[in-house]
Amino acid sequence: MAKNDLFVAIKNTVVRIRKTDGTEVWRTNLPRRTSQLVTLAVEPDGLYASSGGELYRLDPDTGSILWTNELPKLGRGTVLIAATPDTSEN
Repeated sequence: MAKNDLFVAIKNTVVRIRKTDGTEVWRTNLPRRTSQLVTLAVEPDGLYASSGGELYRLDPDTGSILWTNELPKLGRGTVLIAATPDTSEN
């Protein structure tokens, strides 16, 4: 995953932007259109996004959706994402 890039979330869309010059690398529209709010988590193993009550794993290099979890029986509310901190030594 490029360390010189930002991941931006807006209106059911995730965008990868170069920090150095603002160039857009890729743009992915998330399928669920019930919410404009998108939350993100950037992890060592991938990029995670949520929108409209669903959770997505994206390939940070291409923006491809690798999987979707509809979080059954939880409704279509806002999903906040948190991850377990990496406590291993480098």
